[in-house]
Amino acid sequence: MAEQDKKAEEITGHEPEKQAGGEKKKGKSLFETARELEQAERRKQELAEREHQKQQAEADYKEREKYGEQLEADKRELIRLKQGIASDSDTIFEEKQEKRHYTLRQRIGNFFYHNKWWLGIAAFFAVVIGVLIYDDVTTVEPDMIILQLSADSELALRTEGTAQYFEQFVPDLNGDGQVKVAVYCIPVTNDPNNSTNYYNGDSSKLVVEMQSSSAMLVLADSACKDTIMPEQTFQDLSQQFSDNPLVSGYSFDLTKTDFLKKIGYEGELDDLYLGIRKVQKLMFATEEKMQASYDQAFPVLEQVISDLSK
Repeated sequence: MAEQDKKAEEITGHEPEKQAGGEKKKGKSLFETARELEQAERRKQELAEREHQKQQAEADYKEREKYGEQLEADKRELIRLKQGIASDSDTIFEEKQEKRHYTLRQRIGNFFYHNKWWLGIAAFFAVVIGVLIYDDVTTVEPDMIILQLSADSELALRTEGTAQYFEQFVPDLNGDGQVKVAVYCIPVTNDPNNSTNYYNGDSSKLVVEMQSSSAMLVLADSACKDTIMPEQTFQDLSQQFSDNPLVSGYSFDLTKTDFLKKIGYEGELDDLYLGIRKVQKLMFATEEKMQASYDQAFPVLEQVISDLSK
């Protein structure tokens, strides 16, 4: 109990009070003390606000009185003019407006005050344009894109290792002086009741990628068979690699190689293959464009199969 009292004293800054008979009287908690301080500060602010309002009201009253006196004086002056008592009025007709001189700081402040909306809009567009320019300058366009269609969570975490592995075999296709491979991971399952892909937009991403020519090499497993129909989508490799036991139809079996070890995957997979898409006319790509992408990707596929078949 003594240790608790000491800790309470360190937190609140007050020693617990004691009641008669040696019993400790419960002191104010830290939250009660903070609430009282907040209420006191609020009362102080309210008093200051009331005082400010009172002073403002007095100033407004004096200003109205002065204006009323001026109107009364002008009225008397007009009566005198109508009666011919006075032939001219310095008060009414020859009142000169005193020219106010502003300092540089005041002129700058007035400019920003009167143009704050336009300046705010201009600042917003300046920020947007700056972000777009920065993104365009700093973003490195990949030389090749690898499409990874698997719901395996650990494999999704190894996209950097996968990209680094493929970069060994990809040339500088865009001519920017460096080699960059991007891995687009889209989880695909064969569960018809799984709506996760729909809500995450993965289905839309898959349609876009499979209807364009940006990603020709595909890492996939059998779970996406019903979704992408590989027999119709991928090129048959059995003729080009007829002497390779790891090649079967459209797929190169990666589970019987050290591919997972090379990308830093810890564990085992019994279902993962590499394939290349067929040349065909798509929604977002002509057959000629597909052929050009195929011609760039196939040499990379050959080198990967050669490297992993050793």
